[in-house]
Amino acid sequence: MADLEIENTTSEVKDTKAEILAMRSLQRNTTASMIDSGGFGAALGFIGYSTVLPTLALALSNSEPFVGFITTIWMGLWLLPQLPAGRRLAGRAYNKPPLLKAAFFSRLSLAFFAIALALNLNTTALAILLPITLIVFRGLDAVAAVAWFDVISKMFPPHVRGKILGWTQSSAFMAQFVSAFVVAWALGVSGPVYPYNYALLMGLAAVCVMLSWVAMTFYREPRSEAVSNPLAQLRLRDHVGHILKTDRAFRLNAIGRILIGGIGFATPFYVVQATQVLDVSTDTIGLFLIAQTIGGVASSLTLGPISQKRGSHIVMRATMILGLIPPLLALLLYLFAQDNAPLATIGTALIFVAMGATDGSFLLGFLQHVLDIAPPGQRTAYTGLSNTIGGLTVIAPTIGGLLLQATSFPALFIVTMLAPLAGLLVVMRIPKVIRDA
Repeated sequence: MADLEIENTTSEVKDTKAEILAMRSLQRNTTASMIDSGGFGAALGFIGYSTVLPTLALALSNSEPFVGFITTIWMGLWLLPQLPAGRRLAGRAYNKPPLLKAAFFSRLSLAFFAIALALNLNTTALAILLPITLIVFRGLDAVAAVAWFDVISKMFPPHVRGKILGWTQSSAFMAQFVSAFVVAWALGVSGPVYPYNYALLMGLAAVCVMLSWVAMTFYREPRSEAVSNPLAQLRLRDHVGHILKTDRAFRLNAIGRILIGGIGFATPFYVVQATQVLDVSTDTIGLFLIAQTIGGVASSLTLGPISQKRGSHIVMRATMILGLIPPLLALLLYLFAQDNAPLATIGTALIFVAMGATDGSFLLGFLQHVLDIAPPGQRTAYTGLSNTIGGLTVIAPTIGGLLLQATSFPALFIVTMLAPLAGLLVVMRIPKVIRDA
């Protein structure tokens, strides 16, 4: 009897120690992920894919299709490589090593482009280097992202993942909020002259992404059982067909992703309309970035708990509704605010609030749903395929630029509105996922 009591006591002590270690690992991983997301979020604020990059591309080329092309690279080189990366990384016991390797070399590219800007190379050289930089940065980061999703899904159990992802996204958007003030100064009349203003912003982005990389080195990734990866043995077409045919929830998610990607038709052109049609001062670009980060923080803090309690399918519906707001507001501003700069400024700021809210909802909706439905050992395959399918829409900004060149801003915004409207009808059919505790 005494031996049994001793065994029970020993077992309880071991369980208590295991719980303490698990709690410490969770706290460490949460802190590291918030620093990781904060650093990366600050960098995205300095780069400003919907604000800074379009104006830089326009300054280098004076071409609307080139602006759209740069945005296409930004989106496409992050999404399209993820299918092969996901197939390769699926079933591994640890994905932290490939995460750190790909992320490190990806982020060096920003430092090189910042140096090129600081050296004030000729416009043609910079126009060539800009897409090359984005190809390297976003392409390698795509590989890192697949590994990151797998590491995150293992570090944070399903019953806390939605809440923690909401926190980490909030830290990212709050960091963007701070960087937005630097952008406002750098691109304003009191900031450095061109191209040193953009060199400063790119340099700060490079520093921040390396801070993010250092934070990732502190991740404690739980070991997962190395499993066979039968999908990787299939031909690419068969692999895609197998998942799409056998998983209805994934199929609806994928269709929704393609449709929400249609908002990219107009993404780089809201700031172009504001500065070239509505006579809004370029000094307000920083304000728009601030507005975008406010929207992101608000949606992360609001939709994180909703995703946790009510399900990611609800957040996907919210994403579609939020995605409808920017083109609708832009159309109204074109019709009614061309002679009213204050109204145009406020209205455009609201557009960027909605854009930030849409961005902030995406991880908590579409990608959280993929993590929820992915079979054990296939998270990287599922997330890679999901993001690659989303990559089918990366041509949207370039098409938007051509459409704008051939027609008008109202035509562009009307076409853009059709995408989230159709997407809402699709995601309404996605049922709630029953999560494990």
